[in-house]
Amino acid sequence: MLKMLKSSWVYLLWFGIYFFLAWLILGANGDSFTVVLITYAISIAVALSPLGEWILRLLEGARPIKTQAEREYLMPIFEEVYEEAQNKHSNLSQNINIYIADSMEVNAYAMGRTTIAVTQGALKTFTPDQLRGVLAHEFGHIAHGHTKALLLNVVGNGIFTIAVMIFRLVITILQLFASIFNTGIIDVILAFFKFLLNTAYIIFMYLGQIILAINSRQNEYQADSVALQLGYGEELVNALYLLQEININQRPSLWEKLKSSHPHIAERIKRLENILNDGEELEITEAI
Repeated sequence: MLKMLKSSWVYLLWFGIYFFLAWLILGANGDSFTVVLITYAISIAVALSPLGEWILRLLEGARPIKTQAEREYLMPIFEEVYEEAQNKHSNLSQNINIYIADSMEVNAYAMGRTTIAVTQGALKTFTPDQLRGVLAHEFGHIAHGHTKALLLNVVGNGIFTIAVMIFRLVITILQLFASIFNTGIIDVILAFFKFLLNTAYIIFMYLGQIILAINSRQNEYQADSVALQLGYGEELVNALYLLQEININQRPSLWEKLKSSHPHIAERIKRLENILNDGEELEITEAI
């Protein structure tokens, strides 16, 4: 929990803001506070449960290992890195499992507390050593609680969005009654409030994406440090070089850069190489 608070406090702060705004939109009274609190509690319990992770895997298309070829290739690599991660991070769950997403995108990701997934594209593109570096990075996300904090934020975002939808619905119904009874002034006032709500919602969501992306990029550096700590720094660097080559023709817009959850690949490579060359792994890991 302490690691999650230190590395993902922005996520948790934004989660609190979602809670407050959802309560405010629904009336800012004792009854609405109770409704929001109970809704959040149930949603968080489900999201952090095995059922919640199963739903996430279903949405992401992550399936268990099925074929003998997948098992013989991937499991020894996964188990080797998992053992190293457990030796260095005792807080890791004993039930983390590896899954495969049937996508040719070159990617790997961690979800919740017990899920790491790799795509078919990653399996076919990375060498076994590069895959070890990538998996060590994903274990870093779980070890520092990044995935749980992100999940809480997704829950908060969802409930806040539902609250906004309810408020919009109420305004729409009031507008309908206003038009039926020919109360033009009230209709104009309601339309103005609806415009303000939509504008504030859009600004808030875009601002949130930028702020949370900054925190997410710092978490990526922290997960890189865990890969170094586990002894897979060079393997991760080689994987990043390959990703850089694959993505060389992509030219993201300014907005895409602002909301990107990952730092520029070259910056990650530079940092990792500096640590590997200068032997400063422990200092930089602690500094983040």
